[in-house]
Amino acid sequence: MTKAVWDAPMPELPEVEVLARHLRPLIRGKTIRGVSVQRAKVLAPTSPRIFRRTLLGAKITGLSRRGKYLLFQLRTPGRKGPVTLLGHLGMTGRFFLARKKERFPKHAAVVLDLGGKKFIYEDARYFGRLTLNLAAVGKLGRNRWAVTFVRRRLRSR
Repeated sequence: MTKAVWDAPMPELPEVEVLARHLRPLIRGKTIRGVSVQRAKVLAPTSPRIFRRTLLGAKITGLSRRGKYLLFQLRTPGRKGPVTLLGHLGMTGRFFLARKKERFPKHAAVVLDLGGKKFIYEDARYFGRLTLNLAAVGKLGRNRWAVTFVRRRLRSR
């Protein structure tokens, strides 16, 4: 019997993985000192007030990818457990760092002040997301490349 196309091993979404690998060392350990929401639509269903309150003072502890989503792990003051911020590029989105003194780009949706740098989520068409709502990740199938899955698969062979 031939192997089904969806069973064949293949790298998933290299452009999102490359972005995650690029940003991870640049933002890990940084504290969010300010939150500017220019376009509240990208936060949905999270309200701008809750978004700001949750992120202000949070420390970025990690960045991972799940499907097309970037998952920013945060440690926030006053909360017992970690918080995850979900990012999705949509069709035209970009996540990048800029010098603190630079002006916001025209289509900046969210800008996080990280001290000497600004972390900017820009999206000209506003199809992407930067939200505290993780429902979209819950709808994804199993992560075939998760470490536990790979270990189990290798053991069975």
